[in-house]
Amino acid sequence: MENNFIDSHTLKLIIPNEMSMIYPVQQTAKAYAEMLGFEKKECYHIELLLEEILSNSIKYDFMPGQKESIDITLHKTTLGLSVTIHSNSIPLDIEKIKSFSSIEKENIIKYNASGIGSLLIHKLADNVNYINKGKEGQFIYFEKNIAGKAFNETQSLTNFDSNITPKTAFTFYVRRLKPEESLFISQLAYFAYRVSYIYDKIYYPEYVKKLNEEGEMLSIVGVNRDNEEIIGHVAAIKHEISGLPEMGVAFVNPHYRGGGCLQQTSEYLINLLRTQKNIAAIVHAVTTHPYSQKAAYKLNFRETAVYISRATPLLMNEIKEEQLIRESLLLMLLLLHNNDSKQIYVPTHHAKMIQDIYANIGQKIEILEAKHEPFNGNNEAVVEVSTDSYSCGFIIVKHYGSNIIALVHKTLKSLCINRIESIYIYLPLDNPEVSRCCSEFEKADFFFGGIVHHAGGQHYLMLQYLNNQQYDYESLHVFSDFAKILVNYIHRHDPNQNMS
Repeated sequence: MENNFIDSHTLKLIIPNEMSMIYPVQQTAKAYAEMLGFEKKECYHIELLLEEILSNSIKYDFMPGQKESIDITLHKTTLGLSVTIHSNSIPLDIEKIKSFSSIEKENIIKYNASGIGSLLIHKLADNVNYINKGKEGQFIYFEKNIAGKAFNETQSLTNFDSNITPKTAFTFYVRRLKPEESLFISQLAYFAYRVSYIYDKIYYPEYVKKLNEEGEMLSIVGVNRDNEEIIGHVAAIKHEISGLPEMGVAFVNPHYRGGGCLQQTSEYLINLLRTQKNIAAIVHAVTTHPYSQKAAYKLNFRETAVYISRATPLLMNEIKEEQLIRESLLLMLLLLHNNDSKQIYVPTHHAKMIQDIYANIGQKIEILEAKHEPFNGNNEAVVEVSTDSYSCGFIIVKHYGSNIIALVHKTLKSLCINRIESIYIYLPLDNPEVSRCCSEFEKADFFFGGIVHHAGGQHYLMLQYLNNQQYDYESLHVFSDFAKILVNYIHRHDPNQNMS
C-alpha cells in the first residue's frame, strides 16, 4: 500500500467480473470501514450493499462470456464513506432501477426478487446514484454515513454549557439561515436533542447547507441581538408523501427557552410559505409529550390523523419522559389560503369522523353519493410503495383498478415478510371505490388513521397496519380535546387491541 493512502483517504480495487471476487471486496471494504470508525452493524450493511450491487451487475450487466474489469473506489467523506463502482457493462436501465426504489406494482409483484433487492440497496445506503457515461462506461455510486457521528473529529460543543440557567433578559431578531451557519445548527440540534431527533439529517452540516441551497429545506433562525448568537431554528422541508412543506426541526437553545423564539421564527416561516403559494403546511408532532403539539396548536395547526407506531423512540434533552415503545406521530395541518368546498367520497361507517376532521381544520366538504360501476377488464390498479429507515412502509394508491384488492394484499405480504413494522395505505377520496377498498382492507386488519392532504390538491383516507404489534395507547399524550377524540376513535378500531 502506498504511504499516501491515509492522507488521500481513498482505496482503489480492480477485480474481474467474476462472482468469486465479491467476498474479497467485501472483506476489504469491511476493514476500511472499521478503520474509518463504522460500527459492526454498519460494516455489515456495507457488505450487503456490495454483495447486492456487484452480484446483480456481474449476473445481468454483461454479455454472455464477456470478460471485463470492475473498478471499485472507496473514499472517506465528511459524513462517512462513498463507494464508486465503474465498469464497461451494458448501459444501465436507470428509469427501471429508479422505479424499483419505490417498489411499484410491477416491481414487487411481477419482479419480486429484483424489486426487493433494490429496496434493500435504497434502505441501507444514505444515497444511491446510477450513471451512464457512454464510452466511459457505467457508474454506480452510493454513500454510507457513520451513525451518530455527525461532526468532524476536530469540532466540539464547547460553546454549550450543560448546566442550563435560562436567560431572562435578551432580545432577538428573525431571518433566513446563512450557508456558513450550518455547523452551528447541527450543534444546536445536538445540544437540544443529543442524537435522538427524528429528522437525522439535521446532524450533518453538509446536508443542512445543501438542502437549503437546493430549496429542499427552508431554515429560519432566531439571533440574539447582543452577540449575534443563533438561539433557535425552525425549518420547512418538503414532505416525501404529501409534497406539502412540513414544519419541524424546531429547537431552541435551552438557555433561551421561554423567550418566544420558537413562536416568532415559526410565524415568520408560515408567512414566507404563504407568499410561495403553498396551499397548506403540516406538522408531525410527537405524542410522548404534548409540548410540540401545544406549539403547533398555538400556530393554528389542527389534527387530521395519527400515525400509530411511526418511528423509533425519541427523547428530548431537558424534557424527560419515560418511553420504551415506538413513537406515534400526530399529523397537524394549517390551511394557508382560503379553499373552496372539496367534493369527496367517504366510507359510510367513517363518515362522521371524517366530517369532524374537516370541520376541525376549517375546510368545507361535500360528500358525494357513491355509484359503483364494474371495472373494465383492462383497468389495472397502480400503487406506489416505499419504505423508510424507521421500518415503516407506505402504499399510495395512484389509480384504483379491478385488481386493487389483490395487489395491496400481495404488497402487504411482501412488506411484512421484510419485517416492516408499520404500514400505511393512502386511498384517494375522489373515487367512490374508496368505500369498497376501505372495507376490504379493514378485513385484512388495516384500521382508520385519518385524512392526509397532498400538495397537488388530492385528499387521502389513511389506513394503517401494525405488523405483529399490540400498541400501548396509554403511552400517547395528546393535548387538544379533538386529538383525544381522534385517538380514542383510532384505538377502538385497532383490531390488535381485541386479541386478548
